[in-house]
Amino acid sequence: LGLHRRPPHHQCIGRDMIRSLAAVVASLAGAEALMLSPSARRGAAPSFLQTRAACVRAVADAEKEDDRLGAGGRGGHAVRNQPELSDEEREVQAAVMAHQRGAARLSQAEDARSLVAYSSGYAVLSTLSSAIDGYPSGALVGFASDARGLPVFCFSGMSSHTKDLQAAERAGATSGKAALCVTAKGFEGAADGRVTLIGDVRRCAKAEVEDEQLRELYRQKHPNAFWVDFGDFTFFRMHELKAVNFVGGFARAGSIGADDYMGAAVDPIQAFAAPVMGHMNDDHSSATVAMVQHYVGLPQVEKAELVQLDRLGFMVQVTRLGQTFKLRLPFPRAAEDRKDVKTLIVEMTQAAMRVGEAKEPAKEPEVA
Repeated sequence: LGLHRRPPHHQCIGRDMIRSLAAVVASLAGAEALMLSPSARRGAAPSFLQTRAACVRAVADAEKEDDRLGAGGRGGHAVRNQPELSDEEREVQAAVMAHQRGAARLSQAEDARSLVAYSSGYAVLSTLSSAIDGYPSGALVGFASDARGLPVFCFSGMSSHTKDLQAAERAGATSGKAALCVTAKGFEGAADGRVTLIGDVRRCAKAEVEDEQLRELYRQKHPNAFWVDFGDFTFFRMHELKAVNFVGGFARAGSIGADDYMGAAVDPIQAFAAPVMGHMNDDHSSATVAMVQHYVGLPQVEKAELVQLDRLGFMVQVTRLGQTFKLRLPFPRAAEDRKDVKTLIVEMTQAAMRVGEAKEPAKEPEVA
């Protein structure tokens, strides 16, 4: 299908890249013209104009190419030198994209809150370096999320990020500027989700640690964190959120308001998603293929695996005609609990089997 295909890097080119290349080429051409003698410049000018015109045409071509069918209905990264599609295949792709645009999904705020809540509890924290003035300093740190979805840390006095935050205090600030980049559990690359929380991080007073049970909160995420009782470890927290950047994969990204993020609920279904998806992928893959073919309207599916599950449906990694991409498959209604997830998957499988669009009979799943 090619909706979310990951082409070789040298084949990936988008509108912004074309524009950047155009600017660079034009700048280089202009610089070259300035370095020439007046007589030579007169001869070089047409070459520069031709170069600029070629760049403008390249931008226009990129605009058109961006509107081809693809990720999110906007093409994502255009893939060059692809074979022409048959009329039948164009109809299939158009139908699939129409289905995907209407497929129920969590809001980006819910997605972001849930990603942070169900993450591994480790992320990259960037602070303003106290060692190299004006430069950021990044480090992998452990964290837990409070009731608002904001990170709570327990740092050693020897760590660089502790020194960075203390330097801000010494400069008269009540907190240090920081950004925490959290990746989804099992993160492998650009097709997987990540959230960046940007805000102010400050030291927690002892009374705050005790009254809000921050030590217990941290241990819920990191049961073996014995160091939380050490005297040279200090609790910090992001007490004010300035911005949230969310990337849910290809063609799903945006900025989320701080209040929207903190006010969103964590999806409860994701708490037990892993064993359900594992059971479906190991024992009922033909049922997933049948559901994709029936509900999405996509024929010739060779393989389909659940890679994300929430109360509104699931993401499926599909292999078709040698290409692998992800599709959204929504539930007929929102799932309420684990038993309800099983009921919905069984209903969807039975409906797909009745239509008979699967390549082989799909066994009704016994969802764990």
